[in-house]
Amino acid sequence: MKGLQLPVLSNIISDADMAYAIIFLFLLTALLSIVEKYLGRYKWIPYVLIGLTLILLAGFREIGIDPDSENYADTYRNYYNTDKLTTSVEYSFIIISAFLNLFTEDAHAIFLFYALVGLSLKFFAFSHFSNNSLFLSVLLYIAFYYELHEVTQIRTGILSGFFLLSLKPIAEGKRWIALILIAVGAFFHVSGVVLLPLVFLNNNPLSYKRRLLWATLIPAGYFLYFFGMGVLMTMESSIPYIGEKLALYQKGAEMIVTEVNVNIFSPLQLFMLLLYAYLLFFYDTLTEENKYFPLMMKIFTIGIFCLPAFAALPVLAERLNNLFNIVYIILFANIYRTIKPHFFGKLLVISIALILLNYGLTYIDKFIFLWEV
Repeated sequence: MKGLQLPVLSNIISDADMAYAIIFLFLLTALLSIVEKYLGRYKWIPYVLIGLTLILLAGFREIGIDPDSENYADTYRNYYNTDKLTTSVEYSFIIISAFLNLFTEDAHAIFLFYALVGLSLKFFAFSHFSNNSLFLSVLLYIAFYYELHEVTQIRTGILSGFFLLSLKPIAEGKRWIALILIAVGAFFHVSGVVLLPLVFLNNNPLSYKRRLLWATLIPAGYFLYFFGMGVLMTMESSIPYIGEKLALYQKGAEMIVTEVNVNIFSPLQLFMLLLYAYLLFFYDTLTEENKYFPLMMKIFTIGIFCLPAFAALPVLAERLNNLFNIVYIILFANIYRTIKPHFFGKLLVISIALILLNYGLTYIDKFIFLWEV
């Protein structure tokens, strides 16, 4: 069956088609978030349909629409020839490629697989963490992380899905379950090993002093940016395998085709800091809405810390920042509870998502919504 091609649909979702489709789904999801409480149990129908549509968009997108897909396609077709591999990938990618190549050489098969698994894991997690803000979570996901993880960094897409699922057992002290979930995620992307220490966190309520103590981690990250870059260079030369990965990140060689720089004072980073302060200010209110709020805030703090702290290795800094920060999908969705009536709170979250959409769409080639990152 080798060489059997997927349907012609795989060749018609161009960059502009996909961008406008994402905008349409964004607007539809925003509308559903406003009327969610009136949908009752029927909300699961549009929830599933939106998920399936997003899977198909990512799976059948035009190769070259994003920075990584051409390299992934070449690796998929040459999985058996280490001399022709265009990038360094985990064994999971090779194994999956070998299996799918039994049926088709069309690289859309691997994109479809990763989109199906990564998005399904996230939508399953959203259903556990979002009480009355299910579509707000989906909206925030569509705004940025869909383009980043399901369209661009597809290996990390599956990892981040397992990471979200591990939050509940971490909060409940079920460390072995959390370890297994993170380990499975790391099988799809090795960066998952950095998540392992998180299993020792807890979900205990944070006193006012402990909130401030955690918040000091952020200025500490900026201190490392200005005075501690040498630590990363030492890591690069002294840690087996991890050092090699750090060297790849430093050169921007892993799935990156253009020069990458980190702006630790970018509008997006400053926006994250503003929202972080907002979440801290309404800590008590948001803890009533989300019982896992303390744990998620700790992880969000670590995510913000990583960008300046690891800025000497730009790709690594962004990857870690984005990986930890995925918890903001749930955190920002909870913000609607801070404003009454909640209709206006949901409008605030929709506005936040719209700002993030500016950045998410830049991962799609030749389409920039308002400004570049």
